[in-house]
Amino acid sequence: KSYLEGKKRAFENDLNAALTRAKSGAELEGAALTLKASHGANEQAFVAAQAELRAFTKSNEYEQTLTKLMLEVKHALGGVTKLEVNSTDLEVAKRAASAAGLTAEIHASPDIETGVRGYSDTGSSSVTNTLIGRLSRARDSLLSEVASVLKA
Repeated sequence: KSYLEGKKRAFENDLNAALTRAKSGAELEGAALTLKASHGANEQAFVAAQAELRAFTKSNEYEQTLTKLMLEVKHALGGVTKLEVNSTDLEVAKRAASAAGLTAEIHASPDIETGVRGYSDTGSSSVTNTLIGRLSRARDSLLSEVASVLKA
């Protein structure tokens, strides 16, 4: 009888250990799925923010923002001889450059989106100043805030 009881206890212990492992595995998988869903939601939020910034370039307020971006480039470089903007921003860039007191040549560049790249008088230095670039640089510091907004 004690032999059977020992076998029964051993079997119950093994069963309980297996159930604990299965439960832990399920909890880990659930946490991983939650994390993956949260990451996906964060990605969607940043993609949406980038789309909003691209749409902003079509607004009346963009010219004033582009002027400020150009002024920051001017202050960073000292003198600016060449500016690059997206081809869709050429006309607004001419007005923004004039408002910023810049007489630099303005060229289209497919690499620039939502802002400007300026080149120094010597051509040896350049500064890229874009709204999407700013969002990208701030991304890590914004992640927790985005996550809390998405949970609300």
